[in-house]
Amino acid sequence: MYWVIGILSILGLIIVLLMLSTVRISIIFVHDQNRDECKVRLHLLRGMFHYSWDIPFNEMEMEDDGLHMKYQTDMEVGEQDHEKEREAIFRVESIMERAQETKELIDSVYQMHWIIRRFLKRVRVEEFEWYSSLGTGDASSTGIFSGMLWTIKGSIVGMVSHLMKMLSPPKIEIQPSFQMPIVQTHFQCIISFRAGQAMLAAYQIAKNWKGRKQHVRTSNPGLDANGNGKY
Repeated sequence: MYWVIGILSILGLIIVLLMLSTVRISIIFVHDQNRDECKVRLHLLRGMFHYSWDIPFNEMEMEDDGLHMKYQTDMEVGEQDHEKEREAIFRVESIMERAQETKELIDSVYQMHWIIRRFLKRVRVEEFEWYSSLGTGDASSTGIFSGMLWTIKGSIVGMVSHLMKMLSPPKIEIQPSFQMPIVQTHFQCIISFRAGQAMLAAYQIAKNWKGRKQHVRTSNPGLDANGNGKY
């Protein structure tokens, strides 16, 4: 009997520690001439658990069965390190199906937008940097495109600061190149949130989705085509 209580106590302590732990996600995207790369790092339990994705977009290949993308994952748990090379295939049909499933999920969850907005309000943006160099070789068009890019960046920063909590001022910069054509960008963002907050949002989504289904099945007082019962 005591060993059962001990195991349950340990499991409860682990769950509490997990819920109170901070999840930190860093995103780095680089576009530099022939280099297009995205790196995503996830840190949990004060660095005891790491998971990363390295995605070289310039190595994507379009084949008959779809778009092939090779990427590398790296998982570290304590001192154990596991690296793997993986390959994903994106087919038009599967992408359309996933988009439809996502739309159906959003439509079927009651107060979905409210749940997501409430969670995002608890997300902290620790770092936001976005540096770009842009040039077309022509001074007038370079100025126009630079102004458009400033507008886009400003809109994105405004949206992020409205939805999330920024801990430090964002750093954005555009360096126009009036003499030679060039497109370069370096984006880096670090966000963090409590694991328990993400679990709570997931629970609320699952709860409201289940309740919505039950509500749709039982609360419609209409009659069928023959005027018999509910439909």
